[in-house]
Amino acid sequence: MFKENIFYSQKNIYFWFLTFSGFLFAVSLLVLLGAANDLSESSTELKQLKVAMPVLEDFVATQKIDVRLNKNQRRLKSGDIPKLVDGAIIPVNTDEAVNRTFQFFSEFENKRSASLLAVELPTVESIELGSPAEAAGIKPGDLILSVNSTKIESALGFYLALNEKTSSDVNVKLLRNKKDSFTVVMRMPDRTSITGSNCGIKFILPGDVIYLTEVETRRLAEQYRRDILSTIPVDWRAEVSNDLMQIARRLNAIAKNVIDPTGVNPVKLQTKDIVVWHSKKVAENIDIYFSQRRKIEARNVSYMTGIGDAFVGFVCSVFIFAVALVIFWYQRRESGKKS
Repeated sequence: MFKENIFYSQKNIYFWFLTFSGFLFAVSLLVLLGAANDLSESSTELKQLKVAMPVLEDFVATQKIDVRLNKNQRRLKSGDIPKLVDGAIIPVNTDEAVNRTFQFFSEFENKRSASLLAVELPTVESIELGSPAEAAGIKPGDLILSVNSTKIESALGFYLALNEKTSSDVNVKLLRNKKDSFTVVMRMPDRTSITGSNCGIKFILPGDVIYLTEVETRRLAEQYRRDILSTIPVDWRAEVSNDLMQIARRLNAIAKNVIDPTGVNPVKLQTKDIVVWHSKKVAENIDIYFSQRRKIEARNVSYMTGIGDAFVGFVCSVFIFAVALVIFWYQRRESGKKS
């Protein structure tokens, strides 16, 4: 009777040892799977982490710009900026994106200054080297009186006269030194049409009035590549330049009568301010990206350490469970022989 009680007591010990080792095995497996899941989710978060690109609405929200819509003057709102339909902007390579960006900016600057150009006399401020104007002998200080017999009374009138009736030869009547008037001929060497953008004439204009020629547009694009784009990590240059191109196209889509030159805060939405703001926001967002990346990577290291500890625990639990299973099976066999 006493020996039988000892047997059942030993049997219970082996059984509970096996049960405990099985529970330990299950817990260690769950801990290992949980650590692996945490690492997987963190790695996915790292892969999805991106540098946020600036949007034009954020810039407009910080500005005080007057607009005139339906004859009512008010401040420019984010909702006044036209949206672009999906596919309106197709990503291109970095150089092409920069060129298109400043073409859009040039069109916008010329449109927004049109109303003020209409009241400015066409007095030459400077001449671009190698331009048709230089070849024709036009000099700073000259006042343009007519273009191909069309009387010119403003800087805008000069640009309109060239752009509306394009020709490779343009007769320009000048007034020099306020007393001498004479006519010169501007001519393109390759016989292409002369326009306000490529004639090479820059007029004396107020500081907030801008008319960008083709040469100036290319110069600004090159300056952007040299001074701003070069400071951005190579991995993001194409994305940044394409984002700026999208902003420039949206800005250019604003109707020319939206910006109110007669308002209290007129014509202050200028591309140079947008370029500086955009580059600053990109730099800030890149810093945020690296800060978030470092946090996720530090978390991944912690998760990998946890996986290592969990794996060691899992191996130990497997070993204990295997020992308990062997002992339990051996005792069952021995007890079967005795019975």
